[in-house]
Amino acid sequence: MLNFVKKITSLLLVPWLGLLSGNAMAESENFGDYRVYYQAVNTTFLKADIARQYGIVRSDRRAFLNISVMKKQTDGTMQAVAASVSGGKRNLLGQVGDLAFREIREEKAIYYIGEFEYSNAEIIRFRLEVEPENSGTVHEISWETRVYNN
Repeated sequence: MLNFVKKITSLLLVPWLGLLSGNAMAESENFGDYRVYYQAVNTTFLKADIARQYGIVRSDRRAFLNISVMKKQTDGTMQAVAASVSGGKRNLLGQVGDLAFREIREEKAIYYIGEFEYSNAEIIRFRLEVEPENSGTVHEISWETRVYNN
């Protein structure tokens, strides 16, 4: 059975998907030995059985953020690590909303999923705080994307 990231990644490789971010791959930011990956995905791009398996509500007006945190190991490889993820979103009208993230673990993979609603062609600004492995250091990530109904 493929794990969640393989399911999402296989979806992202389809060129006509048109991810909400306008980018086919997750974006990332480095913080020392940690790399935080993030992407916004329309929930309708998930097959119904996959969405049901992970408790994701499918709708033309719903999307989710997929966040993962990796740590560089001494041998140079990257390993998924647990993190505390919180944050919110704001549109251009100034409407704000908090995002509730839940952790998904499968084998060696760890993901944080936060669902949200949107209006077609809405520009959303995200601001997240990520604390890897209870390190006591919180890293801030901010980006903006336009979301479209499927």
